[in-house]
Amino acid sequence: MSPAKVVPWRAVSIAPVILVSGGQDFFADRAIKAVRSGLRKANAELEVVEIDAADYLGGQLFDLASAGLFGDSKLVIVDGVERCTDSLITDAIEYCSQPAEDAVVIFRHNGKSVRGKKLLETIRANDDFVEATCLDITKEAEKLAFVEGEFSSKGRKIQKAAAQALVDIFGKDFEELSAASSQLQLDDAGEITPEIVERYFGGRLETTSYKVADAALDGQAAQALILLRHALDQGGEPVMIIFAFGKKISEIAKIYGNPKASASSMGMPDWIFNKARQLTAGWNEDGIARVIHAIAETDFAVKGGEKDSHYALERLVSLVANKGRV
Repeated sequence: MSPAKVVPWRAVSIAPVILVSGGQDFFADRAIKAVRSGLRKANAELEVVEIDAADYLGGQLFDLASAGLFGDSKLVIVDGVERCTDSLITDAIEYCSQPAEDAVVIFRHNGKSVRGKKLLETIRANDDFVEATCLDITKEAEKLAFVEGEFSSKGRKIQKAAAQALVDIFGKDFEELSAASSQLQLDDAGEITPEIVERYFGGRLETTSYKVADAALDGQAAQALILLRHALDQGGEPVMIIFAFGKKISEIAKIYGNPKASASSMGMPDWIFNKARQLTAGWNEDGIARVIHAIAETDFAVKGGEKDSHYALERLVSLVANKGRV
């Protein structure tokens, strides 16, 4: 038996067992989402089950991977294998010897612990399986390749200098780097140039849009306003700040009041879902609706609807910090 197929996270493919390895959680979440999307295209009735390896009980994997009542296929995501129970190691090794026909099982291991080493070796030894590597990247060339991949994967083009400009602005945060790439693809139909990046995002941003939004969502109104003014003083683009608020509030709105919500049902990476679920505390429906409306008004304001767009942003920050209450 030859070794499992090893591919970068962006090139992950469907297999009976998939190991998503490495310490970059953002890449891991993207790989898992790609698998889920690929399976759903083939079967809209796909059943997705997620479990934490630290809470695993003996025999659970075989039950979860077995066919559903109507014979629908399943995707089982086992997160945190680096914290797994002994029972998971035993069961997973046995499962790998004869995977279920209508199931795909993903094991997520961050590589920061030797826990589960025997299981990883078992997966890596089977040529029917796939390992998607999610290694952290710090080199400039690797970050540029990431940006270029964000565009080429959607059939879009970005000039090398424009990709470098995005890395200069957002290179410390892959979530922001990806969001900025997506924003450019939505708002401009042609090849992305440095001038387009400059027009949308201004100069280098040491205070990021998401830091402003996170401080406001944490109820730290004064801190959020300081960060906002600092970002604007450094040439921060108001459109990107509004985009950050819109993304965060949208996540909260999807989860609020839905006890059955899960990362898979919401189509969110686990770490984003868990963070958004924590942020729903203290919100109510009226407050969420008020903020969504305010985001639209602020977007209009910064695009010429009001003379003082900075004041419009400050109003939005204050409203979010107060959880939509006036």
